[in-house]
Amino acid sequence: MPYQGDTTSATSTPAPTASHRVAVIPAVDLFLGTVTITAKAGTGRFAHPEPHLIAQALAQAVRPTLWCGASRTLTVTVAAAGKRAGVQQHYTLSHEEPA
Repeated sequence: MPYQGDTTSATSTPAPTASHRVAVIPAVDLFLGTVTITAKAGTGRFAHPEPHLIAQALAQAVRPTLWCGASRTLTVTVAAAGKRAGVQQHYTLSHEEPA
């Protein structure tokens, strides 16, 4: 007996995400405690209480740094022993400061 199941082709559409992340080039000012995010959409400057932690993570980054503007979260993937893909570190930045 021939197969009589559903013969429609399965289409895969990515699930809509609440936060869109883009690759960025962050610059950390340790003296002012600011992080400047440069992306296709533009440039923004944000504050962080411990900018040296972000600078250390960027020095160990093994993947492109990602930025989510909606949650103001910077994601840096750093090298880690036993983790082939590295470990993501998330930094939530405070309000945008004037440039």
